Amino acid sequence: MKKEINRIAMGSVDVYMIVFAGTSVSDIPDDSVIETEENLIGRTKDGGEITYTTNYYNVKSDDGKASRSEMTDDSAAFSFGLITWNGNTITKLVATASTSVTGNKRRTLIGGVANVNNVLYLVRAVHKDSVKGDVRYTMLGKNVAGFAAAYKPGQECTVTPNIEAEPFDNGRLIILDEENIDTAENNDNGGE
Repeated sequence: MKKEINRIAMGSVDVYMIVFAGTSVSDIPDDSVIETEENLIGRTKDGGEITYTTNYYNVKSDDGKASRSEMTDDSAAFSFGLITWNGNTITKLVATASTSVTGNKRRTLIGGVANVNNVLYLVRAVHKDSVKGDVRYTMLGKNVAGFAAAYKPGQECTVTPNIEAEPFDNGRLIILDEENIDTAENNDNGGE
């Protein structure tokens, strides 16, 4: 097996969202339950970006001879562009949206703070890579960016949500699962 350090990930991600009532990492369903056409929220455009950030409190003595740095907060988010979407997608991305279907017509009602549904989603980004191996990022969260739908002549209309992660019951924000790892290179798992 080729050394992992020399493999370059290339390509986009598929994004899946399901309502999640659990609180633990062990409550996450199997990949085959999450990664279905029904749970795919749309086709991505310009990929996706997962970010993890930290905040530290730094203190130093007046003479500069003593210092201490303490982590005070961390956060994670996932932003992506959707080139295919509909009212059902908006319902998953907007906490005040609801959708109904009559015949072949879908109506999505959006807005009003009194209509907030407080639904928490399990969000899965899957990067398919036949060379490096598939990579899956999983988090709990909801879209905190609203949405904008700009229709312009000769251009696609892309929706760009920003999912802000909420912690699992153990405090973890992101789960990263990788396939085709070289077990000889991974003796220290640093796990729990």
